This record gives sequence, C-alpha cells and structure tokens, in this order.
Amino acid sequence: MNKIVLSSFTLATIFVTLQMMGCVEALNIGFAKDVRITMFNNISQAVAIHCKEKNYDDGLHNVNPGETYSFTIAVLTIVPRSLWYCSFSWGNGGLKTFDIYLQKRDGKCGMGKTACVWSIREGGPCRVGGQCYPWKN
Repeated sequence: MNKIVLSSFTLATIFVTLQMMGCVEALNIGFAKDVRITMFNNISQAVAIHCKEKNYDDGLHNVNPGETYSFTIAVLTIVPRSLWYCSFSWGNGGLKTFDIYLQKRDGKCGMGKTACVWSIREGGPCRVGGQCYPWKN
C-alpha cells in the first residue's frame, strides 16, 4: 500500500515539475488548463506584439488595425504562478509592456463565460467587458 501511495506522489511530483519547466502540455485532469488569450488591435496603426514567459518566447507578430492575434497557453491550476508578458510597439508610440496573463489576476480567464480578450489601446490594454490597465513603463 505504501509503495502505491509513494508511486502516485512521485508521478504527481514529476508531472508538476515538468509542467513548470514547460515540457508537458496541459492535460484536462484538474491540474492544468489551456487558456486562449486574444488581443484586438484598437489602435489606428499596425502594432508589433511580442509575448513571452520565463521558458518560452512566442515571437514577434504584426497585427493590423482592427485585427486580432491569439495564442493558447497552458497553466497549472494548483500552483497559480503563470505570467505572460508582452511588448507592444507602433509608429511613434514607443515600446510599451504589459503582463497580458497574470494568473493571480486572470485565473478565472477561459473558465465559463470569462474570456481572455484584450483591446489594445494607446492608453493601455482593456479587458473586453472589464477593466482597463495602464502600460507598465
């Protein structure tokens, strides 16, 4: 009996460790979930968007006015520590940054009717149907 409990604990520990290292895709078994993040360019110019997290760089994406850019991330539900941040640049707007997914703030994102959809505006990003935030810099 103790060997079975130890084996289950060991497997769970390995899964959580690999997930934190970005080596395992999210499984819908209660430990992790996939979250889709969508950004709508609400600026009158094309915006260059570059998002990343500690272990992964999503690359640079140019988004024209009125268009969207989306990506899906895997987050652990038992350890709320995921952070994805993005830089935004356009015309003479300079370089702006924002934490597009901060699990402590956005943990309900993607669950039920709560969507992770952002309107990117010159003054800062706004959650569609929710709060607006200032740029970080």
